[in-house]
Amino acid sequence: MKLLLSPAAAGNAIDKKRVVVDELEASEAMSKRTRGLIGHAPLRFGQGMMIRPCRWIHMFGMSFPIDVLYVNRRGRIVAVSENLRPNRIDRPVPHAWYVVEMAAGAIREARIRVGDLVEVLP
Repeated sequence: MKLLLSPAAAGNAIDKKRVVVDELEASEAMSKRTRGLIGHAPLRFGQGMMIRPCRWIHMFGMSFPIDVLYVNRRGRIVAVSENLRPNRIDRPVPHAWYVVEMAAGAIREARIRVGDLVEVLP
């Protein structure tokens, strides 16, 4: 799967959409959602994990930092966390429906902002 970004400032024009994650792994079963990236190799730019449903994450058992997008049911990014380090708990985001965990630095590199729209493609 892939994650396509439409920056809010671009007016969602088709030509402004771009792929920000080209290797997106889905974790929707309870067992996969609970485990997340624990035991996973560090993410490279372009890789990510979607956990759905999910409104908050923890970093216990992780060995590398990540960036996190919190996305609502309409595909709008409602919160972001950058460079979340191992053995931390992120804040709950009540309006989120799912999260996308990405390599640390990916949010800044891709210029992702709260309010941008994302779309998951097969």
